[in-house]
Amino acid sequence: MSSKVLKIGQISDMHIGEDESLVQGIDVRANFRKAIESKSMTDLDLLVLSGDLANEDAEPGAYSYFVDFFKSYPVPVCIIPGNHDRIEVMEKFFDLEGKVHNGKCYYRYDLLGRSIFFLDSACGDVSSEQLEWLRTETAKVQDEVILFMHHPPCFCGHRFMDLRYHLRNMVEVQETLSAIPNLTHIFTGHYHAQFEVNMGRQIVHVAPSTQMQIDPNMPYFNLQSASPGWQVIEWGKNFVETEVYLE
Repeated sequence: MSSKVLKIGQISDMHIGEDESLVQGIDVRANFRKAIESKSMTDLDLLVLSGDLANEDAEPGAYSYFVDFFKSYPVPVCIIPGNHDRIEVMEKFFDLEGKVHNGKCYYRYDLLGRSIFFLDSACGDVSSEQLEWLRTETAKVQDEVILFMHHPPCFCGHRFMDLRYHLRNMVEVQETLSAIPNLTHIFTGHYHAQFEVNMGRQIVHVAPSTQMQIDPNMPYFNLQSASPGWQVIEWGKNFVETEVYLE
């Protein structure tokens, strides 16, 4: 493992619409730009878009917006789909060669001597094929690895999201993750709120959304904020530190 501290920006749940129209009364494109252009996101080694790039149902205009935006972006960008994305539409816009298997987008990305894993939970669960792949591939790496997925693999204490939109095969996923000795930090989105949840010896870092934040204390949908949030991860030789930014 290289001794360099990797700086990774994570942006989640952008919910970009087909055009520049407001989404639920929110200028989601302006919110996304606030996050990506913030001072905290300078000097990144990697940017991760952790799902729900599109607003409702894989709007092509959302994906073409990102392609245009990242045309001259100076660092690598890794993408996974969320439950509002569809991989067959995303493939028309993004270079996902070698990352899509049987209609699921999951892969390993190596950067400066570190290995980062990505899973696809867009349909609401993580297929057993992906879990078997993760077991096999992480075993090939001696050093610490990190994982990104859209859905948190645990309940988070968000009354609305835990009740209605949790990961369906949570127990199966937890069993797989807990058996990977060199995985401690798991990064997710989906909940439109910030959480850090201890799952045994592993920590699940839930990034807020750039679209909006949903009140975690209500069992029904309640808008907490129409301002964007994002997460910055610093990964050194023996540490992982995260900082969440909320506008």
